[in-house]
Amino acid sequence: MKKPRVLLIYKRSALAMAGKISGRHHNTRKFLHNHLAHYEALSSIEKILKKYDVPYRKYARGKFKDYSPYDVIVTVGGDGTVLQAARWVNRRQVILGVNSDPAWSIGEFCCTDAAHFELKLKQLLGSKLKTCRLYKLQIRLKDAGRTRRVECLNDILICHANPAAMSRYALTIGGVREDQRDSGIWFSTAAGSTGAMLSAGGKAMPLSSTDFQYHPRELYQVKGVPYRLSGGLVKRPQKAVLVSFMPHGRVFVDGAHIKFPFTYGSRAEISLSSNYVQLVHA
Repeated sequence: MKKPRVLLIYKRSALAMAGKISGRHHNTRKFLHNHLAHYEALSSIEKILKKYDVPYRKYARGKFKDYSPYDVIVTVGGDGTVLQAARWVNRRQVILGVNSDPAWSIGEFCCTDAAHFELKLKQLLGSKLKTCRLYKLQIRLKDAGRTRRVECLNDILICHANPAAMSRYALTIGGVREDQRDSGIWFSTAAGSTGAMLSAGGKAMPLSSTDFQYHPRELYQVKGVPYRLSGGLVKRPQKAVLVSFMPHGRVFVDGAHIKFPFTYGSRAEISLSSNYVQLVHA
């Protein structure tokens, strides 16, 4: 096959971002070990790409957003790096995730590590790689006169900005509207269902599912008034609509780094996107 145009996206290690970590605690040694393992993996992957004369560009994650000229996105890090890359890819592009330090990162979305990357690259060049299709979530957020549209591969959390404060909102799904008070509400794709969603009490979903899942956290129970929207699947093309009753609400997308205000009267529409990610699986 024609050699693919590769975009190499890597995370910066915790030590690189902190600059310096002092002390002799065993966790300090873990940060140092991860730092060395991660950048050794990155260097190894670049050498292999050069060995096979594969054209590539390299950027730290979050520093580059125009993925359109590339055929394959190689991510070096863990699941967070895959998730960030997934927000910018289109249907024709493929993500190949490399877990740069399996002792540090779980790497559920990564198909290989640095030691086995050369084999995956040869399979890629020989058109022998298998991919799975993972659908994204889409959120349309209207807050303070501004409308945002964001897609993500994993999950969305809507809650009060203060984790100790109660979250208040109106939730509508399938024509049922309900005012809820709780610790916040999770929404996840099938790919994200084995993470925070599962830990919060949701259920794992098959990766091929075209549904998405929702689960309110710690619903405040009023005696004699049962909740009808207490969690479950939302079938395509249905959507979930939330209206905020919080002066300081927040929307968190795929973790803690992407967040938006969700103040009183703000409206969020969450649905399964028509876009999907082609992810190389092990």
